[in-house]
Formats: sequence, structure tokens, C-alpha cells
Amino acid sequence: MKKRISRILGLIMLIIAIAFIVFALNHPEMSFPWNNIITWLLYGLYILVTVMLLIAPKAKK
Repeated sequence: MKKRISRILGLIMLIIAIAFIVFALNHPEMSFPWNNIITWLLYGLYILVTVMLLIAPKAKK
């Protein structure tokens, strides 16, 4: 994947995450239908992918 595409995808994912956090803080009555462990695993995976897309293009080959 090219540097530019990777950074654009990483930034889009970061913006979506920030929007989700703002929405979640304003609507505490909403929740996911599954266990909290699954929710935290999905959050961790999302953060990992976002960080990899933002940092990977900076690594030397």
C-alpha cells in the first residue's frame, strides 16, 4: 500500500474514532448487545489498525 493511501485511511479511521467517542459520551444510554470483553477487543483491534496505518509508511524498507 502506498504511503499516501495508508495515511489517508489512517486519518479517516482516526476521525471516525473521535466522532464515535463524542457520540458515545453524549449518549450513555446506548450500548452494544454483546459482552464488554468483545467490545474492548474490537476497540483494541481498531486502535492497532489505525496506528499501523499511520506509522507503517514512516518505517524504512
